[in-house]
Amino acid sequence: MRQRIKKGIAVLAAALCLGGNLAGCRGFGNTEFVLTTGLKGDQLFKVGSSVCTLPEAMIYALDYQIQYENVYGVEMWEHDFGGITLEEYVKETIISQLASMKAVTLLAKEYEVELSEEDKEKAAQAAAEYFGSLSQAEIAYMGLEEEDAENLYLDHVLSRKVYREITRDVNTEVSDDEARIITVQQIMLDSRESAENIKERLEEGKEFVTLASAYSRDNQITHTFGRGEKPSAYEEAAFALENEQVSEIVETEEGFYLLKCVNNFDREATEANKVTMVEKRRDEIFGQVYAELVANTPSEFNNKLWESVHFADWTGEGSKSFLEIYDSYFGENM
Repeated sequence: MRQRIKKGIAVLAAALCLGGNLAGCRGFGNTEFVLTTGLKGDQLFKVGSSVCTLPEAMIYALDYQIQYENVYGVEMWEHDFGGITLEEYVKETIISQLASMKAVTLLAKEYEVELSEEDKEKAAQAAAEYFGSLSQAEIAYMGLEEEDAENLYLDHVLSRKVYREITRDVNTEVSDDEARIITVQQIMLDSRESAENIKERLEEGKEFVTLASAYSRDNQITHTFGRGEKPSAYEEAAFALENEQVSEIVETEEGFYLLKCVNNFDREATEANKVTMVEKRRDEIFGQVYAELVANTPSEFNNKLWESVHFADWTGEGSKSFLEIYDSYFGENM
């Protein structure tokens, strides 16, 4: 049950992942921590030689709070979702994202990646803009100094540069057919006999959508997808169709299908899918490097310090988003 609740909250978190901007939202796996009391002062966790402070984590916390509270209100944080609260889940997410980013910066020396003077200057400017947008109440809540924001911006930039260096040789060529996105209508039936009866009615001139609405087991008639998203027999039949063409009966483990092609080549969606496929290739290459890094890098975590953070301790309208400011300075290059 706890796993199911966490999955449900994960969907909610993904929908509000701050526009997809938080480093780590892409996800390269979790860093396993050893609980410790050996960290000093405001040090929240340490991955190898890379340290994350509590004020840095509070920057993420405030961004998340503003996003969630604008939609669901402050009362959502302590609501029990069957053994885990939304606050607990978001706090876990923050640590996972920050740990991923901090770990990646450890690879900078190995891959000869450095921050340029321009990077440093922009990070300082972004930090000044972010810190200047905060109220005194927010600064006190986070225990923040401008240097904390600047350090976090620098880590963001460095981790993205490392990612790009590791994945710079990835094959970016994707053919139209490989990435092709199509749209079909379907009628899903329980038996071949039923499918044959519907097939006959289609051949007599009955409208596909009318029969689908009346007889299909699946309420969703229209499906848009690419390769690898449907059972092999379904996919083979669908991708062989011309526009307006109806398939023969397709048998899968789920049932029997009749398919009608609405669009056998969605150009705009196909181009977008090419980008997604290249990103997936990059993530696979990077994921291998990252997994090895995490497996061989010791880490420590001050659980007591993180448990002392309660989102209900701060209420307010919120200032500029840390990551929105990051995008304004680095978005085009990152």
